[in-house]
Amino acid sequence: MKFLKVLILLSFASTASAFSPSEAFQHDADILRLEHIEYWSGLFEEYQKKEGHYPFQNLLDNPSVLGLVKIITKNQSEYLQKGTNEYREDLDMNAKGRFTEKDVSELVVELERVLERTISGKYDIQSVPTQSPVGYYYFFTNDGYLIWTTYFSGGVTPISTLLYDGYTPTVNIVSEGMKENVTKALTREEMLRHKIYKKWKKKKLLKEEYVRNLERSLAESSKQELNSEPLH
Repeated sequence: MKFLKVLILLSFASTASAFSPSEAFQHDADILRLEHIEYWSGLFEEYQKKEGHYPFQNLLDNPSVLGLVKIITKNQSEYLQKGTNEYREDLDMNAKGRFTEKDVSELVVELERVLERTISGKYDIQSVPTQSPVGYYYFFTNDGYLIWTTYFSGGVTPISTLLYDGYTPTVNIVSEGMKENVTKALTREEMLRHKIYKKWKKKKLLKEEYVRNLERSLAESSKQELNSEPLH
């Protein structure tokens, strides 16, 4: 895994001198993170219009039960799932078992079942976490849903806040019923209209071909894993 991280950083070594290789990678990863959180939240909203609830929301049997899907790749799960050699308890959103957890493969199957089309997964291109979690996090409750991503380029703004670690900036999209429960969270529609978010979206990729290829390879590999592994 460390070797993979080195290869990724080296690919950015020739980027404009205004960025270090790691800064350039995070710049591009952040651009994709916003694209991906739009993508997943769009699927959740489309699902709700057809089913009358968000994915897995109907499985919650009382208001105290909260659900979680870590939208992560197999490589990322090595750091974020108990029982693996590289497990990082400090980065695991469900280390204490507070949430009823569903696998991302189950989420994709459910979305495909209801939306009646193939879903191409969009995954964080940062395979190895450092001080902050990688991936996207979908929480489902009786009140609705939250999906959040890290977004290092933004810092703390009226539409972004810090994770519980006091270090990691995050962007949070929620359903209407969850707005009062999540700090600085906006609905998908509100987020896409916000002037700060629009400014972020105007940023250009520094290594577009490289990160798009990486994005596609993660989607393809995750689909292969989904087709070859039984659901939990």
